[in-house]
Amino acid sequence: MKLIVSAHGMLAKEVVNSAGMVFGAIDDLDIVTFVPGENAETLKARYKELIDGYKEDEEILFLVDLFGGSPYNAAFETVIGQDRMDVITGLSLPMLIDVVGIRTMEEDIKAGEVYDKLSGDYVKSCKKLLGNTNEDEMEDDEL
Repeated sequence: MKLIVSAHGMLAKEVVNSAGMVFGAIDDLDIVTFVPGENAETLKARYKELIDGYKEDEEILFLVDLFGGSPYNAAFETVIGQDRMDVITGLSLPMLIDVVGIRTMEEDIKAGEVYDKLSGDYVKSCKKLLGNTNEDEMEDDEL
């Protein structure tokens, strides 16, 4: 499965660079940045150029930053009617690491199956995980 990582500014490039510190070089991944002066049409053309270089039956998963943003809108228009493609929003380092891990463990996974395999648990609160740590609010027997 090919991954296309796209986001506003240089976020996609830097998330991929950071993921590379964990995995080393990540194969079958392309980065599409979105900078001022560009629009959804620019992105669609860049997506199409990448896809035209892939095998016709290659599964393709877009990871983009914001639902409704230009990288998402262009990806959405690209995948409509394509069973071998999907788009997942909310790009972050934990998400990319999770997706690369899933793809590594399940080589035959379809793009449309990845979302269901994601933990979706990327936002955590230390205090909520550990419980209340404010001593003033704790009962004497909890101290």
